[in-house]
Amino acid sequence: MIKINLLRPEKKDVAAGGGTTVSFAEEARPSRLSIPALVGAIALTVVGIGLMYFLQAGELSSQQKLLEERTLRKAELEKVLKELEQIEKTKKELDSKIKIISDLKLKQKDAVLMMDKISRSLPEWVWLTDLTYRGGAVAISGKALSNNLIADLINNLQNSSFFANVQITSSSRKREAGIDIFEFRINCVFVPRPEAKKAV
Repeated sequence: MIKINLLRPEKKDVAAGGGTTVSFAEEARPSRLSIPALVGAIALTVVGIGLMYFLQAGELSSQQKLLEERTLRKAELEKVLKELEQIEKTKKELDSKIKIISDLKLKQKDAVLMMDKISRSLPEWVWLTDLTYRGGAVAISGKALSNNLIADLINNLQNSSFFANVQITSSSRKREAGIDIFEFRINCVFVPRPEAKKAV
């Protein structure tokens, strides 16, 4: 009679040569790595990577937008700076023109004042034929009935305190219409005083 033990099969002999024996319990033991756990881990990893990607993509987009805004702002500021430079250049040109006009007005006042002082210094029977005023230098040409009248004119110019270095450069006598006429030329420097400028 043959007995088969079905309750505890422990070993299985391998024929010939005494090879390795494997128990049925070891063969029936399931694998420690479960497929659902592996799939879940992969899914979590993919979700984590995706989340990091979207976060980084959002941050990159935000930084790019900020860069574009600042680039536009820089372009606007550069345009404003160019406009300010142009305005400054125009202002300097206007200031220069205003200075020229102011200088001309002052010279005009000086010329008016000079003419007034020369007119006041002219003795009777002395008249002017030419007058040049340039850079403060005055050249007077005229005629008089005598040399004494020319000397009076020179004295009047010197005593007026508006003229310096008064010198007669030429004097000649001519006869016109039966009368002796003395032609003269005087050079001097006009020195306008501040108080005199205010009075004009």
